[in-house]
Amino acid sequence: MTYHYLASPYSSPDPAIMHERALAAQQATAWLLIRRTWVYSPIVHCHELALAHSLPKDFDFWKEYNFAMLERAQGLIILTIDGWKESKGMTAEIAYARELGLPIAGLPSSAFLPCKFHQVHPSELPPP
Repeated sequence: MTYHYLASPYSSPDPAIMHERALAAQQATAWLLIRRTWVYSPIVHCHELALAHSLPKDFDFWKEYNFAMLERAQGLIILTIDGWKESKGMTAEIAYARELGLPIAGLPSSAFLPCKFHQVHPSELPPP
């Protein structure tokens, strides 16, 4: 089975924002799975795990694990919710996906309504 890697912002000093971002990642993952687009979301996979077992919630802790999953993905999907352009983790994931030569697509924040992927223009991506 092949899958896409769903990158989304997560970290914030405000736990309420982190919770909202985790819910958005869940909604996007469900939306994609319903449409038979297999996807791996590190936030969906690890958010509850981190809370339940007091694991760190920062990108530095999860980077090696996330990159291993990204290496096996067939592409990167960027969830373009608030904070995605400023996200340290997403910036690193996008750069690594580029290094791997993976296709990159965007999923707009309105994605949970009927819509399609859109091409992310290179000017929208953080610099390499």
